[in-house]
Amino acid sequence: MKHPLQTILLDAIVVGLLTASQLVAGPAIHAQNNQAPRQKQHVLSFDYIAMLKSSQNSAARTITIPASSSITLQTSSPKTYSFASADYPGATFSEVFDENASTIVGAFQFSGGAAEAFTLKGGSYELLVPPNSIAALAGGINAAGVIVGGYGDLENNVHGFIDNGGTFTSFDFPGASQTVGLGINASGEVAGQYDDSSGNLHGFLYNAGIFTSVDFPGASTTSAYGIDTAGDISGTWTDSSNVSHGFVLSAGGSFTQLDFPEATETTAFGLNDFGQVAGQYVDSASLDHGFIYSKSGWNTVDVPAAAGTGLLRIENNRHIVGAYTDSLTESHGLTGH
Repeated sequence: MKHPLQTILLDAIVVGLLTASQLVAGPAIHAQNNQAPRQKQHVLSFDYIAMLKSSQNSAARTITIPASSSITLQTSSPKTYSFASADYPGATFSEVFDENASTIVGAFQFSGGAAEAFTLKGGSYELLVPPNSIAALAGGINAAGVIVGGYGDLENNVHGFIDNGGTFTSFDFPGASQTVGLGINASGEVAGQYDDSSGNLHGFLYNAGIFTSVDFPGASTTSAYGIDTAGDISGTWTDSSNVSHGFVLSAGGSFTQLDFPEATETTAFGLNDFGQVAGQYVDSASLDHGFIYSKSGWNTVDVPAAAGTGLLRIENNRHIVGAYTDSLTESHGLTGH
């Protein structure tokens, strides 16, 4: 099955934020040399592999945190959502990454073209174009309207960016070959992912010019996707068998593993200030579903009649955003209330 974030080539958006001809080349992305594939393709399959310019001016530090035990709870009663599509006009594929009270942000792709970032406000779509970029995605927005994301430059390098009222600031994890910002909280703290010089994938926290590497203990790869007001981070790690698991890293330094009951894989993306986590899981039939996790249990969230659903964010007002695949295997951005 062809999955939405495969088709918008989020693997290739920040897999290189590549040129149009490179984006068409194919969705399967593998690690270099004889390494195993870092991620498999699902509705929301984020493998941000790219050549990125590293920063020489920022200090880096690494935290080492012991893993806690895995959490696998019983499924709670499902919640019903009303869904709406959010598709950039004329685009072949669209994905919604985040929203605040007035603005939706995401990425889209025209047929055969590079990925581009968009905002949607008051029913009007606008392109979001970082300076000197050839492709971009908008990965998160906070209540103040500050947007974080990633872009490819004219030399095919990929960087994180912060857009504050139209003023763009680029950032790169020191020594990394690529950096992408994927979530931002009210204080301006940024969560994201980077590749080190050996091509290994890590999560990070970026706060006031200081980078902190985030790695789930024993993981082959780690990605940080969301961050709440308290500084808790949500994300995903893969084990030695290349199986994905979700996690929440508390601001106090404690990891909690998340695995949807009886799922073959679980990917955690965004979280809100009430401890709810949004993501996707793969069932025993290899079908993709959205989920919401809280301490009271798990809810499956599927767009009716969709071939696959994935959630990228759950807001404090419980609104959700993400993507779904229709019966023709085309990708659509989604919002749910």
